[in-house]
Amino acid sequence: MDTHLIETLASYFEQHGKNIYGSSASLNSSPLYAHLSLHIATDPAILLLVAEADRTTTITNLLFGAVHFLLLNGSRHPLAEFYPDLTPNPRPLKDVYPHFRQFCLAHADEIHHLITTQRVQTNEVGRCSGLLPAFSFLNQQLADQPLALVEIGASAGLHLLWDRYNYNYGPAGCSGNPTSPVTISAIPQGTLYPPIPTTLPTITYRIGLDLHPIDIHDEQAVRWLKALIWPEHKDRTQQLDNVLQLARYQPPKIVKGNAAVMLPRLLSQVPQNAILCLYHSYTLNQMPKTTREQILQHIADFSRQRDLYRISQEGWSLLGKPELELFTYRRGTMQRSLLAYCESHGRWIEWKYAEPQH
Repeated sequence: MDTHLIETLASYFEQHGKNIYGSSASLNSSPLYAHLSLHIATDPAILLLVAEADRTTTITNLLFGAVHFLLLNGSRHPLAEFYPDLTPNPRPLKDVYPHFRQFCLAHADEIHHLITTQRVQTNEVGRCSGLLPAFSFLNQQLADQPLALVEIGASAGLHLLWDRYNYNYGPAGCSGNPTSPVTISAIPQGTLYPPIPTTLPTITYRIGLDLHPIDIHDEQAVRWLKALIWPEHKDRTQQLDNVLQLARYQPPKIVKGNAAVMLPRLLSQVPQNAILCLYHSYTLNQMPKTTREQILQHIADFSRQRDLYRISQEGWSLLGKPELELFTYRRGTMQRSLLAYCESHGRWIEWKYAEPQH
């Protein structure tokens, strides 16, 4: 047994249990996963199950997603009686860990297969609550010129359809398509309201790039997406069903490939009659540093022949707020603007950018 690895994994689960699943915001917490994480942190037998997982991804979500997937797939076990999305009256959490441990050890081979072949690609559509004001802000800067969009790490492509959803920002206003089957709500925080457009930007081109695109017509692939949703978040599961209904009717174009290799060629194919804008959401933070650096270098190099913009929505640390940023590239140089902080599932947005005073 690699003692150092076990200690590292134990700390990882403990930190996620306290700071992610144990969030003080009840709507964005998972009491079940918080409870399990703290027990797993003291259980080498369960920690060994994830020893071979890709450590650039969120290992806690990977393990919990694998267990959730097996339960959703029909595995009959008393553990299901503790999952709020699988039973109307979940049993008390104080009794769950022995059942969770027994389930994991009994299904060790299946769990090992899932955590070494699947990825944490939640494609959480709620995060579009940050993308909409970011694109609106960019559109204002560009005086309503049409946009050509390229998404890095498109997953199932649900963020590529961001302009086909309805949005509600409470006192800041509403936007989007009011007849859409998908309504995304976010609460503004802080002293500034995000820019909510009355008319959406014009999109003349959109394409996604992903190393492992998710086929939204594949039942097992969709079940994995649902397994990654925390059991208490039944509203997110319903939202995913609504989004998939729309996406299957109007599927976005996604190219399979490694962005660190294919991005320059993909960018060269984007039509010249629109402003080029790349974006990514919870993608670069799951890549090895060298891969991330290669992608960013490709973007900077390409900007020598064509000005472009990049919208970044990433969570870089356990304790820090996820950042919504706009990067402007001109002739190989880059300028960064912090636009907002966003909740990891899009439930709130804290707009930070204020126009410079003249």
